[in-house]
Amino acid sequence: MKVQTTRFGDIDVDDAQVITLASGLLGFEAVTEYCLIPHAPASPFRWLQAVAVPELAFVVINPYDFFADYDIAVPAADAGRLGLHDPHDVAVLTLVTIREREMTTNLVGPIVVNMRARLAAQVVLADSPYSVRHALVRAA
Repeated sequence: MKVQTTRFGDIDVDDAQVITLASGLLGFEAVTEYCLIPHAPASPFRWLQAVAVPELAFVVINPYDFFADYDIAVPAADAGRLGLHDPHDVAVLTLVTIREREMTTNLVGPIVVNMRARLAAQVVLADSPYSVRHALVRAA
C-alpha cells in the first residue's frame, strides 16, 4: 500500500507491516493504523507513522536499547486483548518527546505490540516506578 507522509513523502508499506492499535494512542484514539519507519540505518529511533493521517507520526524507541533494567508486567486484560501467548511475539515501544534542551521517553505508557498478529495497545502502568518524561539525553 502507498502511505502518504508529510516527513517522508509517499512510501510503500507492505500491508502485513501495518500495526493496528484498536484503541489508538492516548489523545489520538480515532487513529488506529500505523506503520514503523526506520529513522536512519543503525539508529535506535523509529517513526510510528499513521497510515491515514500524513502529518501524524511519533518518534519511538525500544526502551530496552536504553534501559536494560526496564521491566513491565502487561496487565492480563491487555495481554488477552492482544492475544499475547508467546513472549517471543511481544515488542515494546515507548514514545519519545524532543524538546529544546532534553529528550525524554514515556516509560509509564508503553506501546505493547503482538508482532505476529500486528495488534498493539498503549498500556498505562499503574503504580509504576517510571516516569512519563524519563530522560534519554540532556543538554550540557
